[in-house]
Amino acid sequence: MKQADTTITEEEANLATTVENASVKRPRAHYIDLVRGICALSIVFIHTCFWSGGGYVPIPIKSISLLLDVPAFFFIAGMTRAYIQKDTILTQLIKLSMVFVLLGLLCNLVDGEVTWASIFRPLFLMGINVSPLFKVVPSSYWFVPIYACTIILGGVIIKHTGGGYIMGVISLIVLTYVLAFGGLLNFAGYSFLGSRLEMLLFPVASYLFGYWCQQHIIQAEIHKRRKFVLLLAFVAFIVFCLCYLSEGSGVYNLQINKFPVKLPYIAASCLSMAGIIFFASDALRNRFFEHVGRNAIFYYAGQGVSSSLLFLISPYIRLEWGIKLPIMFAINLALAIIFSEALRLLDTALVSAIRADKKALFHRLLLRCRLSKAEE
Repeated sequence: MKQADTTITEEEANLATTVENASVKRPRAHYIDLVRGICALSIVFIHTCFWSGGGYVPIPIKSISLLLDVPAFFFIAGMTRAYIQKDTILTQLIKLSMVFVLLGLLCNLVDGEVTWASIFRPLFLMGINVSPLFKVVPSSYWFVPIYACTIILGGVIIKHTGGGYIMGVISLIVLTYVLAFGGLLNFAGYSFLGSRLEMLLFPVASYLFGYWCQQHIIQAEIHKRRKFVLLLAFVAFIVFCLCYLSEGSGVYNLQINKFPVKLPYIAASCLSMAGIIFFASDALRNRFFEHVGRNAIFYYAGQGVSSSLLFLISPYIRLEWGIKLPIMFAINLALAIIFSEALRLLDTALVSAIRADKKALFHRLLLRCRLSKAEE
């Protein structure tokens, strides 16, 4: 009798390894949840300063608040992508659209005017229409399509380069902003999936940089990580100083360098990324921040509602800005927690109900098939 060939080919071995790795779910990286939670609450402080606080908060304080801004979210998203080693783009896009569809419906129920636009626009990440009472919600929505385009474009780059040319892509993007800042390049008017390139390229670079740092820096020895943090902070400081020599005191106003993104804002954002790299350790634990980080999308949505309601409260608090700002931030934070958790619980209940209906439908279809076979 001829003996069966039991030799395992290289392709079969690779396939077995892939299946085995896919079946093993990696534990959550608590430091990623922690820093994401801190960033989410930082948005609450930023919108306290810039919306209801626009008339009384000094510009330097507003600029300081932008040191930990949305680029940190893109950086952390890249870290997460590198950590889980799994493509979750479709899941994230569905989650984004569903959360803001739900938020839009709830906000419009206040006026009793629920339109098709309030459903379809956020469903396809085209915008959000809400009651004028919640004016911060549509103004905060700019982040959502930019985030969607970033994870799509960043995911394509990672997949087709294998992560080997990421620093080259980042360098090209930074060079583009340098040339634009010097007036040698103008890429205004160009877009990707409806998002302007001048607003999109830096988030993509932040996403890729987070991916690269998670693989090569955060997992390295502590002394290597500290050297990299110091180098990144030093380079950001030098770039900021060069921008000051070129443009003068206008570089201190980070808000005007944020829309559209300019070099001073990029340099300032690199400081927050350096801080995230430095504190990226599971030795640091905080259950509250980690909970917020795991549900950051709900907190970003909820703060739009809470920041809007501050306009109703602010006129009645007539104090110096140094006293009024902490009070307003505390109120905004409390309201953001309430609205975000309510939105999260409602979303969880709806998802559970849909899954239960799907399971019941499957069992009914299975029962009908068995009955049909039995009759035959």
